[in-house]
Amino acid sequence: MTIYHAINCFFAFSFVGYLLECTVLTIENRKIVTNRGFGHGPFCIIYGFGALGAIMFLSPVANQPIQLYFATTMMATTMELITARAMIRLFGAFWWDYSRKPFNYKGIICLESSVGWGFLGIIFFRFLNGFVIGFVNVIPSGLERAVALSLLAFYVTDFIYTLKIQLKAADEEEDKPVLGRLRVY
Repeated sequence: MTIYHAINCFFAFSFVGYLLECTVLTIENRKIVTNRGFGHGPFCIIYGFGALGAIMFLSPVANQPIQLYFATTMMATTMELITARAMIRLFGAFWWDYSRKPFNYKGIICLESSVGWGFLGIIFFRFLNGFVIGFVNVIPSGLERAVALSLLAFYVTDFIYTLKIQLKAADEEEDKPVLGRLRVY
């Protein structure tokens, strides 16, 4: 796998994560939710990191459903906790709120989502991984580099722009949720 192929897979998984987030939240909130990521593009990069991390670290147990379930549960829940802590440090808040769900820790992680992450890990290795990698493999090798660099340039630009807005808003209104999407910690 070339670095460009890995970048394209990362963004493909990030896009699928964005679609998953929007779908789950639309069902849960009974209204259309489309703003699920850090930035303006349709990417939830935690899913890109999670997918590539799962490929790297969980592939040895991919054909052992029980071990895969628990390993995915632990990995995804830990990623969610670390991501929330980083967001709290940067912005004083994070983008989700499990505080109304039973068995939650400070609204950051909860048993319901952790259980879901385990099942998502099984779905990932049984179906999604092959589908997404197959989709990325359709990119002609001559365009792979251009697509990867374009996606990276778009995301880095969007990230820097959004980060500036978020940090400015956090400075101006320390006690309020930024853009109405954050749970103040």
